[in-house]
Amino acid sequence: MSRIANSGYLETKVYNEIKDLIIQGELKPGELIIQDQIAKRIGVSRTPLRRAFADLERDYLLVTTTQGLTVRTFSAEFLISVWEVRSVLEGLACRLSARVIDKATVIYLRTLFTTAYEEWLETGDLDAYRKADVMFHTKLVDIGENPILINNFNYSHVLTIAFSKGILRSPSETYPEHMQILDALEEKDESSSEQLMLEHLRKTIPKI
Repeated sequence: MSRIANSGYLETKVYNEIKDLIIQGELKPGELIIQDQIAKRIGVSRTPLRRAFADLERDYLLVTTTQGLTVRTFSAEFLISVWEVRSVLEGLACRLSARVIDKATVIYLRTLFTTAYEEWLETGDLDAYRKADVMFHTKLVDIGENPILINNFNYSHVLTIAFSKGILRSPSETYPEHMQILDALEEKDESSSEQLMLEHLRKTIPKI
């Protein structure tokens, strides 16, 4: 591996390790980032840290304050802004997906959600439903194969932190909405699928 390639690999590794510390709560919201301490903690020099810090700030996990670089505190206002952008992006994702989605994918997503929903009804466990929800939304962004959309959807780590506080609406509310979206996608109805996704996500905004 060349020195340049190795450098890129190390920067990515450092980025992911710090991101995981934030998502897992080992680095707390509002905590000041001390470069030497982080370098010692994950066993790297300062050089790859600088690029990782810049990328983490770009991706909304760190923020520069008067005290220095700190872990971002995800206020209700910030999360609302995320959901507002998310609703528009995923509405577009549905419109694009409706043009190309095949029946096998619709059946897969419908089965995934139905199984998870029934498990929740039987056990009260939300884990399978939460995973189905992430798969559903991520899959629809990927299906449209729009590189600009996919790149701008790169805030799943922010949503991970938000969801770590608990699921935002009950499956009894969201399951019928997911099924309606899938019905519209199966019918290749671009306008309806886009509108249903917009409504689905905007209903969550006041719940944050």
